[in-house]
Amino acid sequence: MKAVLTGVASQHQMQTTSSTASKLKYRGLLRTVYIIGAEEGVTALYGGLVAALQRQLVFASIRLGYYDKVKHFYIEQFYGRHTLINTAIVDSVLCPRCALPSSFPGR
Repeated sequence: MKAVLTGVASQHQMQTTSSTASKLKYRGLLRTVYIIGAEEGVTALYGGLVAALQRQLVFASIRLGYYDKVKHFYIEQFYGRHTLINTAIVDSVLCPRCALPSSFPGR
């Protein structure tokens, strides 16, 4: 979805151009959305939406599966000792590491 990727476009532009702000085409999120909408049409902002939703559905299902297994482990091992807090912490660290390997290039 191009609306989500506007931050990436702005960062890429900042790396490739000089430091003067007057030469920057994308100077903020709303301006970037406006420029993309004006140049490519409003429907271009929804390009890639299907792929983004598929990726989020897969990640959510993996995360829910891990959460359930980790919760049962903590209930069996440490019943009553901050089970849900520990489960949330472990799940927040473990799931992105397993479900989104491209986010961790040094893996």
